[in-house]
Amino acid sequence: MKFRDMSESEYGQYILMRIRSLMSFLGMKQLELAEISGIGQSTLSKIIKGEMKLTLQHIFKLCKALEIEPTDLLSIEKDICSITGNAKSFNNSDNSLISESYINNQILIRNTNHPVFKGYIDNTFFFYCYPTISTESNLLEGELSFYESQNKEFCHAKLKLYTGQISTNKEPVYKLYSGELITSLTMGTCYCILINSDIGEVCCIDFKHTFLFNQELICRVGAMISTSSGGNKLPIMQRILISKHKLNVNDIANPDYMFIRGQLNLNDSTMYIPEEDFSKLLAKDNSSFKHLLDFFNECDNYMETRSYKVIDESKIRDIPVQSDVKSQGISILRQFSTALKYNKISTKTEEFVFQYINKKENTNSTN
Repeated sequence: MKFRDMSESEYGQYILMRIRSLMSFLGMKQLELAEISGIGQSTLSKIIKGEMKLTLQHIFKLCKALEIEPTDLLSIEKDICSITGNAKSFNNSDNSLISESYINNQILIRNTNHPVFKGYIDNTFFFYCYPTISTESNLLEGELSFYESQNKEFCHAKLKLYTGQISTNKEPVYKLYSGELITSLTMGTCYCILINSDIGEVCCIDFKHTFLFNQELICRVGAMISTSSGGNKLPIMQRILISKHKLNVNDIANPDYMFIRGQLNLNDSTMYIPEEDFSKLLAKDNSSFKHLLDFFNECDNYMETRSYKVIDESKIRDIPVQSDVKSQGISILRQFSTALKYNKISTKTEEFVFQYINKKENTNSTN
């Protein structure tokens, strides 16, 4: 929406939204902003909630505290990232996300001086995952960044996730998450806890940790627990990919399209492929997979043919029986289905993805 099309009320809400987004992007809590700006906490709370008018004096103090120009805050043309620039240099928060009382610092490592963080700190990775709305087909893309706090006591994490939508001023719409990266020595796992305070969402990303020392992290396939973006806002578990190499995941003609989707599916080592779909892969006129035709034909020699009853659960919910009978029957059908009880990111998954992306890296470096 352009400024001339806004009402006074809409513009006021827009400015408050920008203040909240800046706080979220910088990892700054309301109490901290109140202390730095010199605005009383109760007054700041009322301003942010829209219960008190924002004065010129408030704008002056807030911009000083956020280290931005007043024109940056009041403009509707500039996005948050263009205002803040390098998030590390503008970060005013050295408050950790998790209380010290929950942490055993001998096995859950947070101090960025520890060698477990070499290769992770001061790096930004391209981020990919499936959308949580079933009607959307394109993969979601973003950037996941890690950098140390000023006192080196913990590792900041920032996720900028593009929603795939375009704003009225033709800018990509994205969600900003701030949090912390913690490494478990006993589990060999990186835990990235992220919060979007604007929409009230907390998500957790887990991926395998490897000591890198003087190496660079190329890619990791991980798991994410979050909340779906659909109307019901349901808990959701899915795979994610972080990569130093930018991938072309939404161009169907690009090899990245099929490869990344296959690795992000929640499958295990046993694959159940509809016979009709496999026949399409073997079709000689399939130009997309001609170089894989011999491999697919060889795979056919290892395949077993089984028959399955295919049923859409939504179609049997209207069967006229008692609700307790229906719920028990559906539960038993689910137990006998091929649905996975859990899904691990296997070492083979990591190996295949690394080989694919590392080859692209090497190809680009020689060109």
